[in-house]
Amino acid sequence: MNFKPRWLATGIGSLPVLDPEEAVALVLEYLPEIPIWPQLPQRGPVEGMVWQYSEGMPRIRADVKSNKIWIDAAGDLTPELETFYEHFYAGDADYFALSQEFAPGYYAMVNRLKSALPKGVAALKGHITGPITYGMGMKDQQGGYVIYNPDLFDSVLKTLRMKAVWQIEGLSRFNLPVIIFMDEPAMTSYGSAYFNVSKEQVIDYWNEVIDGIKEKNGISGIHCCGNMDWSLPFESRIDIVNFDAYGYVEKLGMYHEELKRFLERGGILAWGIVPTDRGGRMEVEFLVNRLEGAITDLVAKGIDKRVLFDQSMITPSCGMGSLTEEEAIEILKTTKEVSRIMRNKTI
Repeated sequence: MNFKPRWLATGIGSLPVLDPEEAVALVLEYLPEIPIWPQLPQRGPVEGMVWQYSEGMPRIRADVKSNKIWIDAAGDLTPELETFYEHFYAGDADYFALSQEFAPGYYAMVNRLKSALPKGVAALKGHITGPITYGMGMKDQQGGYVIYNPDLFDSVLKTLRMKAVWQIEGLSRFNLPVIIFMDEPAMTSYGSAYFNVSKEQVIDYWNEVIDGIKEKNGISGIHCCGNMDWSLPFESRIDIVNFDAYGYVEKLGMYHEELKRFLERGGILAWGIVPTDRGGRMEVEFLVNRLEGAITDLVAKGIDKRVLFDQSMITPSCGMGSLTEEEAIEILKTTKEVSRIMRNKTI
């Protein structure tokens, strides 16, 4: 991977906007170098983390009125699974497409990019819900988490993989690098009594999706908006690790050996330095100073400063779908300004 972002800014995914065109305009104004297609969860449940990526999955059942979605695992699943795997092994990404109803922000962004690419654009970013979060968010008809049902969870892994592939195939028409993030908020529970998945399983599940992204020459990323064991993504085949640098930047130093190896193989740190839980108003200077302090600490632990500067990005700490539009705009403005300042710094 030759992508060197050098403090370019991007977003996580969700915005608190109902109109897809308005959301795209905000993205292109504040994140023109690595624009995202916006997820719009305030439009309804189909843009939630589980619903949005459910199309094409076998035995999906949903009730929009009650906001419930599940997999019906009763009876013989053979016919549905046979059809599913036929499309998967044929590489039929269109079978797993995000529809206009489930992802209007994707289609609005593609249409705008067809008209004109933003000045200075370096890459395009899409997203999927990560397999751990999805597997712990989707249940079967009896209320059991799908992640603990090997047959059903394999179809989840392959659906998410193909959702990523479909996005890469669609966005690659613009001849720019395509980044796909896996959003994994459930990893904040890793190591608790409620999390019965081993480290090896987590990494294997991620790599299943990552390999699909890489096979299409995409750039893979992972986002977790809380604290977690960061050795896991560093030891996976992921390209970008996005963490809440505002809330947990001190924790990163605990993993400096794993981080060093990650950076040496070309990995990228996406610093979620702009908090999304403070009403959108934070002093840019304070955030830049917090970043510089963290960099100083990592350099003292043996991390090459030049490598850090070449292989770092700026993001908000999390998605903004639950905020007000005014708060989201403040966060986007701050993200853009922190990125500008960091890009102008010399080593």
